[in-house]
Amino acid sequence: MKKLIALLSIVLVSIFSGVTFGSIFDINPVIPGIVSFVGHFLVPLPAGSLYGLIWTSPAAIGAAQFNIPYIPEFLIWNAGAAPLTNLRVEESQMGVICDLPAAGIAQVRTFKRFGLVASTVSMLRLANGHIKNKNITITATIAAAAAVPFQACSDCPGDTAFKYNVAALLAGTPQEFKKFFALFLPGMAAGDTVLIEFANGHTQLFNEVELLELSAQYQNQQLATGFIVNNQDSYIHKATVTEAIAGNAYIASAIL
Repeated sequence: MKKLIALLSIVLVSIFSGVTFGSIFDINPVIPGIVSFVGHFLVPLPAGSLYGLIWTSPAAIGAAQFNIPYIPEFLIWNAGAAPLTNLRVEESQMGVICDLPAAGIAQVRTFKRFGLVASTVSMLRLANGHIKNKNITITATIAAAAAVPFQACSDCPGDTAFKYNVAALLAGTPQEFKKFFALFLPGMAAGDTVLIEFANGHTQLFNEVELLELSAQYQNQQLATGFIVNNQDSYIHKATVTEAIAGNAYIASAIL
């Protein structure tokens, strides 16, 4: 009886004090039904589900690194006046899963984020949820002598990590991409094209105007270089990119 009274007291306090029921017990949705509440105690939370601020870099120019024993779904940092010139994420068995220069970070930092995102804040999707028992080394190369805080969070358990690669695009040469969930093309300009072959057999040639408009549908903003081929639903079989001027493409893919 005493335990029941104590539990009801916590619920009432959370409701009337503005502290959400979900935040106390780390349950999603915020105010769950009794079934999910009971289920919370029957099914243990994934280890590391309470992480938040995981590291703050030294206030120094150059590379600094830290380790975590899991892959979070999201890695978030606010660079302030000290932007990152490179971010490298390496897992002991998977190898390097991210090695992005500043130009690449600028492309992926707002992927699928709605509304205007602060220019200093970046969010990188590293997995489809929290993946425990991993050995992750994150190396941040910082442009100015300022401390940069890093946050990590997940909204579910995960089993698939994501990888970010850089590919060089040759001038006037069609280049083919397969098995990606997002393709970032900052160098697209008038006259450049992306030929998409969909999994259902449909084929469509997109120019830079069309691709920019389609990209805005799931980002709620248009960036001057925000040309993105979104294949998160795996409905694209192949994308062939042709750009008049040599540049880079940034590819996000699942590690299967």
